[in-house]
Amino acid sequence: MMADMHKTSIVRPGFTAVVARSLLAALLLTASVARADEAEAHYRLGLEHKRKGETSEAIHELRQAIKLRPDHAAAHMAMGGVLADSGNYASAIKCFEKAIQLSPQHAPAYALAGAALVHLKRYDDAVPRLKKAIELDKDDGVSVANLGLALRALGKGSDAIKEMEDQVEKHPNDPELLNNLGVALRKERRYEEAIVYFQRALDQRPGDLHVTRNLAITTRGAQRFADAIPLYKQVVDKDPTDAGAYYDLANCYEKMGQVDDAVKAYERYAVLVQDKDPKSAERAKTRAGSLKSP
Repeated sequence: MMADMHKTSIVRPGFTAVVARSLLAALLLTASVARADEAEAHYRLGLEHKRKGETSEAIHELRQAIKLRPDHAAAHMAMGGVLADSGNYASAIKCFEKAIQLSPQHAPAYALAGAALVHLKRYDDAVPRLKKAIELDKDDGVSVANLGLALRALGKGSDAIKEMEDQVEKHPNDPELLNNLGVALRKERRYEEAIVYFQRALDQRPGDLHVTRNLAITTRGAQRFADAIPLYKQVVDKDPTDAGAYYDLANCYEKMGQVDDAVKAYERYAVLVQDKDPKSAERAKTRAGSLKSP
């Protein structure tokens, strides 16, 4: 009997320790879940403040989310977006790079990092990020445009055109891609080719002011002044404050011998730039005056 009683009092070695560790793990898991839930709440609040344009509040909430959960890739992305929107591109890049580290197949992280690098004119660093964004998201026209800008800034205009031509081949009716390719071709003074792509962009987006302006500039660059005049007139009709369009229009009128129209356009340009650029305004007035003289 004594022996049996002795046996029932025996505890297996390590059992108490295992139970203790299990309880501790459960407590840690519960705490971890609680932190994750709290991090998510701060993240959601941060997004709401970001949507409302409340920068300081958004940054505060997103910092709390990241503090509680450092591997929250979306919070790093959102923080980068807030910082970029406020012009702090250097800090934004760090956030986007952290998001890339945490989620290496997330195309927007590469796209936004590349865009921020372009803003800082760090074109060499921007190119690989933008290429990766395009590799992961074939429909990312914004990154294609930014890549073209970066390559042109590096003196690689032909590479920029090749990248855009590849994308246009895949998306032949994308007005943004068509417009951006037109701009790249114009920068290389390939005016007639550029005109074709601007016209294709307008086929997809009739009356688009931005594309129409690009087409007008390019048509003037090709010295097709008679064709450029109605395009510039469309631009100033839609945006009467576009001083540059009035100046170019005046130049086209002058080239075509339409003196009275040229004078009016130069005078309108002078009025629009008088406060910001009085010297240019004075030059335009002088030119208009010389055209009036017999």
